[in-house]
Amino acid sequence: MPKNLQTIVKNAAEREPRFHHRVYEKRICIDGVSISATSSDYEQCRILFMERLMDFLAQRADRSQTKNTKGTSPASVSFSGFAEAWFENVHKKKVIPNTFYSDLTAFRKHVIPYFGDRALRSITTANCMDFTLHMAETGHFRCAEQCDGLLRQVFKYAVNSELIRKDPMATLKRVKSERENGVPLSKDEERAFLRAIEGTTYELMFVVCLYTGVRPCEVSTIRIDGEFIVAQNRKQKNQKRVVYKKIPITPMLRPYLPKLREALPHWDKLTSRSDSHYRDVFNRYCPGKHTPYDLRTTFATRCQECGVSVQVVQEWLGHVPDTLLGRVYTKFSDEYLLSEGKKVKY
Repeated sequence: MPKNLQTIVKNAAEREPRFHHRVYEKRICIDGVSISATSSDYEQCRILFMERLMDFLAQRADRSQTKNTKGTSPASVSFSGFAEAWFENVHKKKVIPNTFYSDLTAFRKHVIPYFGDRALRSITTANCMDFTLHMAETGHFRCAEQCDGLLRQVFKYAVNSELIRKDPMATLKRVKSERENGVPLSKDEERAFLRAIEGTTYELMFVVCLYTGVRPCEVSTIRIDGEFIVAQNRKQKNQKRVVYKKIPITPMLRPYLPKLREALPHWDKLTSRSDSHYRDVFNRYCPGKHTPYDLRTTFATRCQECGVSVQVVQEWLGHVPDTLLGRVYTKFSDEYLLSEGKKVKY
């Protein structure tokens, strides 16, 4: 790293965050690129800023290495080779393992065969549009949206690495698939489902999803902390700082608490199977239009039917509030969360 850049980075790291409108802010501009971070928490602002600064320096080093690699010119870089490198060196570090393997599988199945070993620089906007139309014709709309997002990230990284001048996806409209919202179980369906899973290996896992609202991918992370169930919030995928959420042990979950305490030491074995396996098991006990994710939808619906505050339900579900008041200033006490949890009784 050049000495002048070392000085800039050192000064930026040592500079105190600016406190403005009750929010801490830290920023710097290097080579025309603005790097900034804001947070209501002083230490979190510093951590986020350093993470983004380190990411920028790592990308800058990658670009420098690409330029200085002997015998390798930007024109000779293949799309498939660059994309595979991006998955391994960039994408893998930013998402959870399940997401990484899902994205990589979809990319190798649909994108790599289409573009093949073509030179990265030879791919045009028309080629990308043809691929989008091809995916739409196959009827894989969710996968088309997934691949569209990954392609945009690959090409954006190629632009930042100075391997191509323009992003061929920049002028194309993003692919958006129509999503069907989850359907909560009726109370009769809920009772029938609980009777069907009673005494089975999967009873506690599904009960936890039904009475805490954790996502199926989060159920393996739960633990008991006093009067709360604590689980990792997979919606906030910060690899360097794991985010947790707390859900009170409601009257509906309390009867299962003794069995849950016994099962937690062996919880990894109970929750180590694939998502498709649990979908198959769920469909066995709850046939029809429902999916495992509908247990989360059912929890949110029952909470609101029982009069729990919408903002509290958002916090239990691990959603980021829509307003600045909710994101920055509202911090519910444990006593209040417990009092709201007692309402969930039906």
